[in-house]
Amino acid sequence: MTDQTESLKSESAEVTDWERLAPMALVFMLLATIQKFVRENLFLFAGAGFGVAVFDFLDAWKLALLAFALFLIGLVSTMIYHRRFRFRIEDDAVRVRRGLLEKKELRVRFARVQSVQIGQPFYFKPFDLVRFTLETPGGQQSEVELPGIPKALAESMRDRIIGLQDVPPPVKEHHDDQIEQEDQRQNHLIGSSLYSASAWQLFRHGLSSNQIWLLAGVAAWFFGSFSERIGDWASDQGWFNWVTSHFDQLWLFAGGAVLAGLAFLLALSGLLAIVRFYGFRLSDRGDRLVGVGGLLDQREQTVKREKITGLTVKQSALGRLLRCWQIVIRQTSSIEVDMPGQKKSFIVPGLYDRDRALVSDLVPNWTFPGQDDNGDDNGYQAIHHRFRRVFWKRSCAVAIALIGLWVWRIGSGLLEVLLPLTVLLVILAGIHIRWRQWGWSIRDHQLWVRQGFLGRSHDVFDLDRVQQAQIRQSRYQRRHELANLVLVLPQGPVTVPYLSLDDAANLANQAIYAAETSSMHRV
Repeated sequence: MTDQTESLKSESAEVTDWERLAPMALVFMLLATIQKFVRENLFLFAGAGFGVAVFDFLDAWKLALLAFALFLIGLVSTMIYHRRFRFRIEDDAVRVRRGLLEKKELRVRFARVQSVQIGQPFYFKPFDLVRFTLETPGGQQSEVELPGIPKALAESMRDRIIGLQDVPPPVKEHHDDQIEQEDQRQNHLIGSSLYSASAWQLFRHGLSSNQIWLLAGVAAWFFGSFSERIGDWASDQGWFNWVTSHFDQLWLFAGGAVLAGLAFLLALSGLLAIVRFYGFRLSDRGDRLVGVGGLLDQREQTVKREKITGLTVKQSALGRLLRCWQIVIRQTSSIEVDMPGQKKSFIVPGLYDRDRALVSDLVPNWTFPGQDDNGDDNGYQAIHHRFRRVFWKRSCAVAIALIGLWVWRIGSGLLEVLLPLTVLLVILAGIHIRWRQWGWSIRDHQLWVRQGFLGRSHDVFDLDRVQQAQIRQSRYQRRHELANLVLVLPQGPVTVPYLSLDDAANLANQAIYAAETSSMHRV
């Protein structure tokens, strides 16, 4: 009876054993609140000249007071949220209580976790604190985020979730056996290095990433919205008047300024990539992969191999010039594309051509299709040439109508005719390039799908991961026995257009059979 009473008391104490976040977590929460506010209101501020109207209506003092008021509101709400935040580690789950005006309780079982992240911003490092994040299938955002918890606690939670604590400790028998078992345990903890990226590789990754276009868009909006004020400011500068007086053709100076601006944005994009992935290294630890990197915010991301639903090996247009690739590890997601503010993908950055062999190290038996001496992929089957023909015909029909309207409205001079014809030729060339990029390949029950335009993307996944197979046909495709194959995967749909009907049906049947037999084996 006494043992039962003590057991009940211990269970009651465990139930009430809720933990708080460290006071330094306030800094992270406040910065995250400010970032979220800016991200959600950036398009409102940038659209329709709203930002210019605000600056015209408010002077500097009013803007400062408005910013200070918004800061105070964010600080107070963050302090309340921090005070009400509680979390608890159970035997098989993490339980979190949080909320500002409404208290919510969330319980996430360890078995549902597909990725674990431990981040340490530079302001957490002196206090040995980290940000602990759990991601589950289907979540658009990280379901559990614990900013400002001790590093030792986060590492212990990580080991429990991924099952690392199931590794048996060495048995005290003979001294040599004990040393051997200890070495095996340490190798399991540390793992083997698969890949590490130098600063130059990360800089190349930044140059070739699409981040440059985001920076260019922000710069174009800023100069477009405030061009009048920038022009007035430049006119007041002595150096600007000297430049304009010594340049007979001002457009040369403007073109040079644009090129200098693009060079600056490229360099900035490369530096931002170094800051994000600094010291990146990828390790193989048996049933899991671990990626570590970051300068101001060092992050460790752990993913179980069994949770990987596919890989994407891709390069942008600039990446093709620089021979720079990246691998994105795919997992179950409820969204088709990565959106700003959503959870971060597991990215292996800055790869050379030879590093694409890393695919077979990430997932055994997955092999990147071969290439010929010219660097072109020769392991893919092309889609049907009618894809190019049908889009060529549609483009020509539209172009002829527009050219007729152009000549009728503008005139029938040589320049008026050559300009739309040049645009048409560029469009036709783009359709041809797009058709050449499409391809597919079956390799040991894995399907590779290649697509792109100026850039290139290779998606690979096991056929038993397919949740749904759809064969779609337009009227034109039915007449020529063609079809579009849509495969619905945990990470989103993948489409292979303009296959022969036999190939589409064969791939769909293979996917359905693989998925059904795989589920039977799991049962």
